[in-house]
Amino acid sequence: MSNKISIIVPIYKVESYINKCIDSILAQTYNDFELILVNDGSPDNCGEICEEYAKKDKRIRVIHKKNGGVSSARNKGIEIAKGDYIGFVDPDDTIEPTMYEELLKAADYYNADMVICPIKSINLVNNTTSVSSIWKDKGQLIGKQNIINDIIPSLLLGKTYSLVSSVNKLYKKSIFDSHNIRFDENKHHSEDVRLNFTLLTLVDNLLYVEKAYYKYYIRNRESLTKIFRADLYDYILDNKNFLIELSKQYKQDENIESVKNHFTKVTLLFMQNVAVKKDISAEQRYEIVSTIMEDSDFAKDILIYKCPSIFYKLLTLICIKKDARLFINALKFKTKLNILRKNQISIRLFGTKM
Repeated sequence: MSNKISIIVPIYKVESYINKCIDSILAQTYNDFELILVNDGSPDNCGEICEEYAKKDKRIRVIHKKNGGVSSARNKGIEIAKGDYIGFVDPDDTIEPTMYEELLKAADYYNADMVICPIKSINLVNNTTSVSSIWKDKGQLIGKQNIINDIIPSLLLGKTYSLVSSVNKLYKKSIFDSHNIRFDENKHHSEDVRLNFTLLTLVDNLLYVEKAYYKYYIRNRESLTKIFRADLYDYILDNKNFLIELSKQYKQDENIESVKNHFTKVTLLFMQNVAVKKDISAEQRYEIVSTIMEDSDFAKDILIYKCPSIFYKLLTLICIKKDARLFINALKFKTKLNILRKNQISIRLFGTKM
């Protein structure tokens, strides 16, 4: 296998984890790769750590840039990548030693545009592990027609989460170059979603392998994916509308109600987080919940929401009545009964915790 891989790592405020990440990449059994470390204006010692590694291994290229976010850093890496294939690794995660050897072997054998493996999530808080869902046809090349007819509709229903992450894949770089595909630098949540949906519409085929070579670590309850954002509802709406348009584009109109149902559930989870959040004021809590209730899209979608439980039925009725205070009080009461685990609900949107 003479194909060269460009492995891109965006780096920002991860000096406690970056060594372990880089070491796992340098330990790959496949050696013909370049490692592009993009220091995204990190204020800690990440830049110096990267430079020290570069002195010891000629495969490493270090880029220092002004802070612009994960998408901006990844795009810089794509811009300068010299490999035939591209892989992404997040700086606080690690990969198995054989990851890129096995993904490249599969890509070469099947001439696959994209090779995907499951993600192993390792929760260091409660010492549990889980493996992301994977498509049923493991080890088989999936052609364009099946991608359009089976995989995209499945994703529109919120399934096969491993497809919308960028870190568990090996991509042909030519797909990025020939269509000028890049991460959207204006999106600050789940930046992988739009890119991978777009790529799925462009690739001729893809392949799943069975083993989870990528390790994603959950280190504490205040990780970046759980930082509260008052504007998260705007993001939820943005992605809902994107998937509805995609459903129409691929003549999957029958999925639109399921998409709306999925995002109504996500919105309710966000509202529940707001209701029990301790580090925001009562006024802010009320303003966020009431604003969502008054939103015309939410008001329509809540009427057709398929409630999974009696409690959700109660929340739905409260939302229809647009009673923000009652919604907040109901959640506070439930929290006191210790029914809300850890006093906070974890929102999962396409496999990404919010």
